[in-house]
Amino acid sequence: MDIRELRDLLRQPGARTGVGVWLLPHHYLGQEDEIAIRLGVEPLDARDAYLRTLPEGARFSGLTRADGYQNLTQLLYELTRQLHGRDCLLVHTLDVLLLGLETDERERFWRDALEGLPYPRTKLILTVPEKATEILTAALQRRYAALLADGAIE
Repeated sequence: MDIRELRDLLRQPGARTGVGVWLLPHHYLGQEDEIAIRLGVEPLDARDAYLRTLPEGARFSGLTRADGYQNLTQLLYELTRQLHGRDCLLVHTLDVLLLGLETDERERFWRDALEGLPYPRTKLILTVPEKATEILTAALQRRYAALLADGAIE
């Protein structure tokens, strides 16, 4: 599916799921704010949002702990429950945070993010660079194919 179809799917009234993933084409990296405007959604830098959740003076992210994925899942949960300027966020730079997790922790994160945030107030499109197969493996892409968009903006 393409990104506009995913956006529309997530925004359907009464939709149980409100989180999807866009395999972001490489040539779009760094242009997420402009792309969000084109899509009619609000951009959100995941790194900045996560850093704001850390206690003042924190020296470590907490992502490398055994339950580090829960910190990212909690961030997404809070984003879905808050009101924003738009009803849908294009969440970018999440891949940088996910690299801090062990492989099995990433799988837990994806399970919780794509299956465990029902009926969110704000919908989330999580961007992952299309070639970052260590972030979202081929097996996970097949498992969550119904919540996955790829390709350029039409």
